[in-house]
Amino acid sequence: MPDRVILTPTETPATSQHVVWRTSDVVTAPQAQLAAAGPSPVAAAEAVSVPAASTSEFDADLGYVVKHHTVTFTALEPETTYVYRVGDGEAWSEWLEFTTAAPAAAEFSFLVQGDAQNDNKAYTSRSFRAAFEDRPYARLVVHAGDLIDTETSDAEWGEWHAAAGFANQYLNVIASTGNHEYYPGPEVAEHWGAQFEYPSNGPADTEAIQQELDETVYYVDYQGVRFISLNSTRGSNAEMRDAQTRWLDEVLTDNPNRWTVVTFHHPIFSVTSGRDNAHLRDAWLPLFEEHDVDLVVQGHDHAYGRGNLLSGEVDLPEGANADTSHTGPVFLVSVAGPKMYVPDAPESNNWVTNGANLRTVGRDVQLFQTVDVTADQMHVQARTVDGVLFDAFTITKDDDGTKLVTDESAGWPVGPGSTRGGMPDEEPTEEPTEEPTEEPTEEPTEEPTDEPTDEPTEEPTEEPTEEPTEEPTEEPTEEPTDDPTDDPTEEPSEQPTEEPTDEPTEEPTDGPTDQPTEEPTDGATGSIELGALEVAVGGELSLTASGFQPGERVSIELNSDPVLLGMSTATETGAVSATVQIPTSVTPGEHQVVLTGLESGVVLSADLTVTRAPSAPGDDDGGPRAGTPGGGGLPSTGVEAGGLMLGGGVLAALGLAVILHSRRAGGAR
Repeated sequence: MPDRVILTPTETPATSQHVVWRTSDVVTAPQAQLAAAGPSPVAAAEAVSVPAASTSEFDADLGYVVKHHTVTFTALEPETTYVYRVGDGEAWSEWLEFTTAAPAAAEFSFLVQGDAQNDNKAYTSRSFRAAFEDRPYARLVVHAGDLIDTETSDAEWGEWHAAAGFANQYLNVIASTGNHEYYPGPEVAEHWGAQFEYPSNGPADTEAIQQELDETVYYVDYQGVRFISLNSTRGSNAEMRDAQTRWLDEVLTDNPNRWTVVTFHHPIFSVTSGRDNAHLRDAWLPLFEEHDVDLVVQGHDHAYGRGNLLSGEVDLPEGANADTSHTGPVFLVSVAGPKMYVPDAPESNNWVTNGANLRTVGRDVQLFQTVDVTADQMHVQARTVDGVLFDAFTITKDDDGTKLVTDESAGWPVGPGSTRGGMPDEEPTEEPTEEPTEEPTEEPTEEPTDEPTDEPTEEPTEEPTEEPTEEPTEEPTEEPTDDPTDDPTEEPSEQPTEEPTDEPTEEPTDGPTDQPTEEPTDGATGSIELGALEVAVGGELSLTASGFQPGERVSIELNSDPVLLGMSTATETGAVSATVQIPTSVTPGEHQVVLTGLESGVVLSADLTVTRAPSAPGDDDGGPRAGTPGGGGLPSTGVEAGGLMLGGGVLAALGLAVILHSRRAGGAR
């Protein structure tokens, strides 16, 4: 039976399509069938059969031989949805579908995924599927390298395919190699060439360069966007780097498209400690600036970072503010899988030391990105795996090429990839608005107005008015005016005044003024309860709190350093329940756990004693991690669980993230 079915783009995606799949080696007649999509089941007799153009046969680590087959459908109609299946004439896959590209620039959505690498079936699947759920009719997905951890592991490649579900079989996959596609190496994974069919339009200075970079360095033009894949792992070799640099200059110079997206693995500006890809920055950054590339997508750092060159924040158009806008390329680093590293400090990170502004940082959070392309805008939003907006910006470009990038506080709820027909129209909004407005407004207004006005108005007005007015008026008026003035005045005056006034005034004033002043500063009534009063460094601490605004973000810090342990979101009742980890870098002794509502300003605190504990073990990827020997001495805020790195910023049972905004070194937003 066929498995690992995947779509990859051709050089002419409007009229052709690659599809690749895997079988056992007993298959001798691999083929695919194609038919126009329609509302009825496909009749096999009406489908066109296409034999496989090529087959890769090899033995990975299974102990037996497998085959990967490639079919290229040609002579297709642009902007047309087709159904297809793959097999050998007897054993077939299910019927799947794809849509060809428009022949010219047109609106569409695509997805972006950072490193997957570890535990793909268990954890990365959430990122892949959440992205597909958010834009179910996206046309492409861009992967920025390190799809797996060990290139020779067939099981890991199987998990990567399983993580995507059927998304890989419905949209085109554009992938770049990372260092783990070469681990243990030294050559690129044999699986890469077998299961990915990409255009062979990369550098061809020599036969050796062409063979080395083929199907890892390439470009695809899709509906007004040129997607360019580079091989940053081979970029450490001067000859391969120079060949890619010359080729990159050519494909950027001869680019007929309005938009340009470049993807590779090792970032131009690193987010996490101990990483600095100066050789790539020196070679490729000047070309990104010269050709004003729109979006540069990278991975490798197992954290999130998004920013721009500081030179892009001067001479902005009238009305634009450098705090929220810039020109030039956007550099984005993201992570889709569970492995997490600790970002550098804002004042000394690799961005600010190289003339760039790291606008948004994310730590200990799995993300996916959706990109909506319209005639004059490219809107990018990063969301956590539970769908919460994490970061958003829009690139606006005029017909003359004038461009401005603007930070957004809200994402686009829909885009061209939200529906089968493209960007949703406004009809559903107008129709329900008119119908409920007329029906409840007219009918209920007339009926209740007439009936209660006549009957209830007269009945209660006459009868109750006379009865209570005469009888009670005389009795209380004469009695309380002369005689009662002394008697009732003193009696009610003293009794209610002393009883309600003293008791509520003194008791609530003393209570909330002394105790809540340290916890809820702004007069809010709230409480905090720790699961333990003493925790060792590296240990977990559970806590509950109340008194926040419903739905607001709440920061959790450990003072007196202070150390940000994580973020949480208050429930509808303003409650917070979380589990955080105490970093191994915290000095043992007396501390305070402080919760702050980011909208309400409510502050709650509780005392905590931190005791000593053994330090955390190291990592295996050469990347920094807290408390790891040789890892830069950064604080360990992670909990290891089956290969999953859950940091101090990840709180149990909640969709949580740490978002740190910075303007320049030493500045904060």
